[in-house]
Amino acid sequence: MTEKNFKKLFTIYFIIFGFVISLVGGAIGYNIQLSNLKNDLDTKANETMIIKKFTVLKNKIEDMDHIVSSISKNSIMKSYIETKDEHELEKLKNIFFAIASVDSKIMQLRYIDKDGMEQVRVDRTSEQNEPVLIAKEQLQNKEKRNYFQTISSMQEVKIWHSKFDLNMEKGKIEVPYRPTFRVGIPLFNKQHEFAGIVIANMLTNNLFDSIRTSAVFRHYIIDKEGNFIIHPNQRYSFNKYTGESRVFTEDFPKYSSEILSLKKECGYCYVYTLNDVLNNEDGALLILKPKAEYKDELLKNKLKSTLYIILLSMAASFIMAFYASVKPSELQKALLKANEELKRFASILDRYVVSAKTKKDSTIIDVSSAFEVSSGYIKEELIGKPMNIIRHESNPKSLYKDMWKTILNKKEWSGEIKNRRKNGEEFWLDQNIIPVLNDDGKIDSFFSVGEDITIKKELEILSSIDKLTGILNRRKLDEFLEYEVAVARRYLSNLSLIIVDIDHFKEVNDTYGHQTGDMVLFEVTKMISKLVRKPDIFGRFGGEEFLIICPQTSKEEAFALAEKLRKEICDYTFDKVGQKTISLGIAQFEENYSTEDLVKKADIALYEAKNTGRNKSVIYTI
Repeated sequence: MTEKNFKKLFTIYFIIFGFVISLVGGAIGYNIQLSNLKNDLDTKANETMIIKKFTVLKNKIEDMDHIVSSISKNSIMKSYIETKDEHELEKLKNIFFAIASVDSKIMQLRYIDKDGMEQVRVDRTSEQNEPVLIAKEQLQNKEKRNYFQTISSMQEVKIWHSKFDLNMEKGKIEVPYRPTFRVGIPLFNKQHEFAGIVIANMLTNNLFDSIRTSAVFRHYIIDKEGNFIIHPNQRYSFNKYTGESRVFTEDFPKYSSEILSLKKECGYCYVYTLNDVLNNEDGALLILKPKAEYKDELLKNKLKSTLYIILLSMAASFIMAFYASVKPSELQKALLKANEELKRFASILDRYVVSAKTKKDSTIIDVSSAFEVSSGYIKEELIGKPMNIIRHESNPKSLYKDMWKTILNKKEWSGEIKNRRKNGEEFWLDQNIIPVLNDDGKIDSFFSVGEDITIKKELEILSSIDKLTGILNRRKLDEFLEYEVAVARRYLSNLSLIIVDIDHFKEVNDTYGHQTGDMVLFEVTKMISKLVRKPDIFGRFGGEEFLIICPQTSKEEAFALAEKLRKEICDYTFDKVGQKTISLGIAQFEENYSTEDLVKKADIALYEAKNTGRNKSVIYTI
C-alpha cells in the first residue's frame, strides 16, 4: 500500500471513529445532563437562599438592630432617663429625626417611657418620603400593645424582634396595608429599673419585593402555622391579617407536612428556616419552588447543547483526521507548547495580580491566589459571599455610592480602597473594577483587578509619626487641626485645644543629658496617651510641647481632661529626674477663629499658666 493510500485509509478510519465517538458521547452527555438537572436546581436554590436570606434579609435586620442598640447607649438618651430634662428631650428628638432621615427603611422610630407613653416619635409613610417628627399632642399611649408589654418584662438589655405583621394605628390595621417588622430594646436607669423602650418599625415593602422574585423560583415565606407572610401573588401575603382565604395545601398539595416539619427538600421544593436571622416567634420558613417554565427551558437548553456538542465533534473529526494523517507529531508539539505558555501566563497572573470576579449583585464567583494572600481568606471561604466580606467599616458611604454609580453606567472605576483581612488587620488595594457585558450589551458580572499597596500606605503613616515618641508629628497635627476646625465651623460644634508644656525641661537636658530628656519626653507621652479619650487627637507639637485636639468638647470639659493629665504627671516620679510638672493652655474654637487664632489663644493661656507659677491649667479668656 502506497503512502498516499495509507493516508486516505487512515483518514477514513479516523472520520468513522470520530462519528461513532461523537454519537456515543452525545448520548451519554445528554443522559448525564438530565441527571444533573436536580444538581443544577440545588445549586441555584442554595445561591438564591444565600442572597435572599443573608445578603438581603439579614443585613437589613442587623442595620435596625444596630440603630436601636446605638440609641440605647447614647449619652443623651441615658441623661434624659435620669434627669427628664426638657433640653435633653429636644436633643433626643433631633437624634431620632437625624437617624430616620439617613435610613429610609425606618417607618417609625420611637422612645416610649416606662408608663407606655410615647415621648419621641418620628414617622415615615414610604421610603420615598421624608420623615416627620410627631407633635406632642399627637403622641399615644402604647401600654396595652403587645410589643410594649413584652419588652417591658425583659430583665436585661437585649434586642427584641417582632413577628412580621401589618402596621396598626389606634387599634386598627392601616389601609393601604403597610407590612412592618419591629426591633426594640429595653432601657434601664442607673438603679437597673425599667425606664422605657426604644423601638423601630421597618418598612418592608421594598425588602419583600427584593425577596419575592427571582428568575428561577417562586418564593414563599410562611409562619409555623402555615400562614403566608410572602406569596408570589401579593393578594395572599399576610392572609392571617387580611382575611384572604388561602390554604397552604393549595400551593403545596403533596409536601405540606414535609415542609412544616422542616425537611430541606420536598420534591423540587427547597425549604430553609429563617429563625437564625429573624429570631422571633414567627418560626418562619423560606420556600423556593422552581418555575415550570424554567425547568422546561433548562431541559431544552441541555438538549440543544448536546446536539451542538455532537455536531462540533463531527466537524472536529474531519479537521483532526486531515491533520492527524499529515503531521500529528508537529501538531501535538505546537498544541502542548501553546498550552504551556497559556498555563504559565495564567499562573503568573494568578500569583501576582489581586483579581476577583463577581455577579452583578457583588456575590463572589472566583478570586486569584494573590487575592487570597491579601485578604487572608481561602477561595472556598469567599465563593458565594458578597464582596463586602472584606469591606472596612471606616470607608465613607460616598465612596461606594460613587463606585456603584460608575460601574452600573458600564464604566470602569479606579481608586484606592481600605479593606479588612480575615484576622482583622487592614490592607489597601489600588483597584480597577470593570463591568463585563453579555451579548445584549447588559452587565453580566464585574471583574476587579488590583495591586496590594498596603506597604505604601504604611510608609505614608510612618511619615506622620514623631520618631522619638511614636505619636503624631507637627505636620500631621496641622492637617488634623485644619480638618477639625472646618468641621466645627460647618456644623457649629464644640472644639477645644490643649497645649501641654513640660516645666523647666531645659534643666533636665542641661543637668542629666539629652538621653534622660528623651526618656522624660517618652514617659510623659505614654502617660498622656493612656489618659486622653478615644476621639482626641494627640501629638508632639515641637520640643517639649504637645498638642491635644478635642473634637465635640467644650473648654470646661477640656479643662477637666487637662487637670487629670496635670495631676497624673505631677504625682509621677521619673527615673533620675524625680518629679516633674506640666503647664497647660486651653482654648475653645469660636466661629470667627482661624486655625492660627485657635493655636494662638491656647498658647496665650499656656503663657499665663507658666507666668503664674507653672503646674496649672489655664483656659483662655478675652
